[in-house]
Amino acid sequence: MAKIDALILDAGFSSLPLLQASMSFGHSVGVCSGKVSDPGHLLAKKSFPINYANREEVLKLAQKENVQAILPGVTDMSYLSGAWIAEQLGLPGFDSTDTTSLLLKKDKFRVYAQKKGFPVPNAVTSIEAANQLHYPILVKPTDAYSGRGVVQVNQKENVKDAYLTAIRESVSGEAVLEEFKEGSLHSHSAFIRDGRIACEFFVNEFCTIYPYQVNSSCLNIQMDETLKNRISDCLQALVSDLQLCDGLLHTQFIYNGKDFWLIEVTRRCPGDLYSQLVQYSTNIAYSTLFVAPFFRHSVPISEYRPALKRFISRHTVSTSESVPFMALQCERAPFRVIEAVLLKTCGEVLQAAPQDRAGIIFSEFKNVEEMSFHTQFLKNYFFVKSTFARQE
Repeated sequence: MAKIDALILDAGFSSLPLLQASMSFGHSVGVCSGKVSDPGHLLAKKSFPINYANREEVLKLAQKENVQAILPGVTDMSYLSGAWIAEQLGLPGFDSTDTTSLLLKKDKFRVYAQKKGFPVPNAVTSIEAANQLHYPILVKPTDAYSGRGVVQVNQKENVKDAYLTAIRESVSGEAVLEEFKEGSLHSHSAFIRDGRIACEFFVNEFCTIYPYQVNSSCLNIQMDETLKNRISDCLQALVSDLQLCDGLLHTQFIYNGKDFWLIEVTRRCPGDLYSQLVQYSTNIAYSTLFVAPFFRHSVPISEYRPALKRFISRHTVSTSESVPFMALQCERAPFRVIEAVLLKTCGEVLQAAPQDRAGIIFSEFKNVEEMSFHTQFLKNYFFVKSTFARQE
C-alpha cells in the first residue's frame, strides 16, 4: 500500500499547484476533501474523502499515516483545521491556533487591528452597536469566503435583515458590521522569512459580476512606490507584533487615493489560481514558496519586489444568474488567451456567482498599459453560452 509523508487539506482545482509543488520536492502527498469530485483525488498519491472541517477525524488520519507535514489548501477552513492539527502533532508551517483565529476571523481581526492602530474600517459585532458606525455599512459573516453573505446597508432599518443573511453564511453563526470604504481594491501577497517580509507582490482586483467576489485581476507595477512602502511597512509591523512564522501573508486592501484600509488578512494561499497569475507574470514559483515552510524547506528569494516579465491577467468566468453551461465564448479580444481552465462540463448547471464559476482564463497583453486598462473589462470579452441554438 502507498505511503505518504504529507497531507494537503484540500483537493480542489486551485490547490493543484500546491500539490504539484509539494511533489516536486520529492514528497509523497495525500489529499483530504469531502468533495469526491475534486481533481486532487485523481492526482495525489493517496486520496481521503474526509471533510477537512472535521479536524479530530483528520488528526486521527494524520496519526495513522504518520505524516510529517500538514498543508492547508485555499480555504480558511483548511488553514484553521491545519493549524489545530499541526499544533497537536508539533508540525511546522503554522502560527498558533490563537494567532490563526485572530487573523482569519473578521471580527477578531478588526478588534485587534483597532486596538493596535492598524488601518481598518470601523467595525462592531452586534446589531445594537450599529449606531456607532457611519452609513453605508457592510454586514459580513465572520468566517465565510468569496463574498458570500455580504450585504451593503444604507439605513439602520435594514440592518437586522442583513445581519440574518450574514449569519446564515457563517460557520460559527456570527457577523461583523463595518463602515463601507470607497476606493480601488488591491491585494498584497508577501512571503515572510525570519520575521521579515522577504518578497511581495501587489495586485489590482476587480469585482464586476458579484460585488464582493474578485473575478478579474493583474499585477500592479504602476502603484506609487511611496504607497507601496506605506502598505509594506504597515504589514511588517503586523508581522512583527504577532511574531508570524515563515510563510505567506495575504492581504486585501482598499485605497481611495489618500488612505488605505486592510479588509482581509489570511495566511492561506488565495484561490482561483492566484498562484499562477503571479508565476506567469513574474516567473516566481509562488506555489513552491508557499508550501516550503510546511516541510521546513528553504527556497532562495532573490527579489523583494519581483519585476514583471509578462503582462498577464486572470479572469474567473461567472454569471449573475444560474444557467445551463454549454460552452465558453470569447469575442473581439485585444489580448491573447494563453490558458483556459474549464471547471464545467457541457450540460451542467452553472450556479450564479459567488456560488460557482465556469472557468479561469489567463490572457497576455502587449504592454502594461493595455493590461492595466483592459483587465477591469474582461467580463465583456468572455461569455457563457447556455444554448447551441443560433444567437443573433
